[in-house]
Amino acid sequence: MTKLAALIPPPGTNKYELSIVAAREARRLNDWTRRSGDPLPAKVTASALERTIHGEVPYYYDESLT
Repeated sequence: MTKLAALIPPPGTNKYELSIVAAREARRLNDWTRRSGDPLPAKVTASALERTIHGEVPYYYDESLT
């Protein structure tokens, strides 16, 4: 686990959208830990943000909504 201050978002990414994806991932991880009972090695929000910045969370844009 790296420090959150050391995480740098990839160039060209929107920080607002990145935070929304990370928040949804944090909810998913929190739900998973409640159901499975397995603890995470770090805080849920920190883990979600790290996973999102490292590209481990798949997300896409739905162009039909624009």
